Amino acid sequence: MTTTRKLIWAFWIFIIIVLLWQFYNYNQGMTQDAVEHPQQQHFFFYHSNDLASPAAPGPAHHTGAFVHQVGFKVMSDTPGQGSFTCAVTLKNDGDAKAVNVQVHVRPFKGIMLGDEDETELKPLPDNDPISQLGQWVTFPDIAPGESATQTAVFLNQRVMKPGSNPNPEVIFETEKK
Repeated sequence: MTTTRKLIWAFWIFIIIVLLWQFYNYNQGMTQDAVEHPQQQHFFFYHSNDLASPAAPGPAHHTGAFVHQVGFKVMSDTPGQGSFTCAVTLKNDGDAKAVNVQVHVRPFKGIMLGDEDETELKPLPDNDPISQLGQWVTFPDIAPGESATQTAVFLNQRVMKPGSNPNPEVIFETEKK
């Protein structure tokens, strides 16, 4: 065997030894990591001290009337083809009766523009005429803890679907005794 062949054999033997050493160290590292950080058997679990924790606080106490939107539903093609109806539910969480209650229903405020296939959706600007489309809806007086639902009818827009009326403008007065 020539000196060149001996050097080639020695080189490949050295490479094999280095690879085996790397496999051994990797395996030892994985084993050590598994011992230090055991795998969880359950994704979600309760600690025993969580069960003894106090109950969540109730709703916040509001002095006077406090009316806010708790529900918004869009019903397509009602009352007829080419229109839709928005049902708005308001609730009084205050300790006094709310009178002269009105809400500004804007079904296209805050909707996202873009196709479902597009990767980037952007919100409809608040200064867009479609976003400004809305109706003031008057509600009956709402007693503390009660809720009321009223509807508003809008015409369909060709390329836009109505949203959820985020951050609605609700105006009301507290009943004077």
